[in-house]
Amino acid sequence: MIRLGKIAFANCDFPYYAMEHGRIGPTEIRITEAHPVELARRLFNDELDISPISSIMYGKRSDLLILPGLSITSNDFTKSVLICANGKMSLSDLEGETLCIPETTASSATLIKIILWLRGVHVNMKHCSGTDIEEMLKKGDAALLIGDSAIQAIGKYRIIADLGNEWKKVTGKKMVYALWVVKEDFAKRYPEKVRYALDALLSSKDYAYDNINEIAGFIASRKKIDCSFMREYLHTLNYDFDSESIESLELFFRYARECGIVDEVKLRFFETTAGI
Repeated sequence: MIRLGKIAFANCDFPYYAMEHGRIGPTEIRITEAHPVELARRLFNDELDISPISSIMYGKRSDLLILPGLSITSNDFTKSVLICANGKMSLSDLEGETLCIPETTASSATLIKIILWLRGVHVNMKHCSGTDIEEMLKKGDAALLIGDSAIQAIGKYRIIADLGNEWKKVTGKKMVYALWVVKEDFAKRYPEKVRYALDALLSSKDYAYDNINEIAGFIASRKKIDCSFMREYLHTLNYDFDSESIESLELFFRYARECGIVDEVKLRFFETTAGI
């Protein structure tokens, strides 16, 4: 049995839908859902074999291999990585103010640090347990929201920034939020299991692209989100990992290194041919 992680947000329901609803047939995979930081913890503690994790978490390790052809990426607006604020009208208005960061995110927390650094805006970062926007806005002047919490905030709170859009404006590039990875020692011992899981993920992703309306309807019903919004939301994200995405990720890691968040990062991939 292969222990596969899944991010517990609507954006990860999309590539997993076919596997979880019998549209394709892998039988040797057990899926565990959690938020990105918890998935990374479980993977590092050998409680999972393969998992999507925040891209910045890959940059902090030297024992991981990236599964090719998979990522959670945006080419501009994300609609699910947002900054909400108490009456602030732009990121520059946060100079000297307090921004609350939830403990469930790693890449988005790094992304806002990089964006503010590139813009020369100095903000006090306050890490918060939980994702309750009301509580975060009581403790600070603005809050970073990700995933379903961000989607639910649209139309209810003042949104001052979509970080996918902010990254696009300052770099002109895509933003890679999450990668699917495997620990190198597991890949060396069980390359056939990794290939089996990768094939299932890629097939499930292909099914999702071909049946986006079916999946949008399912997620909207499950999450109690407007179906038309969910279709639009899923079209804003990309789950491939092409050369442009790789270039963008390398830039993200370069900025993260310049901000003192990671050391130099080398991208290493699981080889899909015999051996690794």
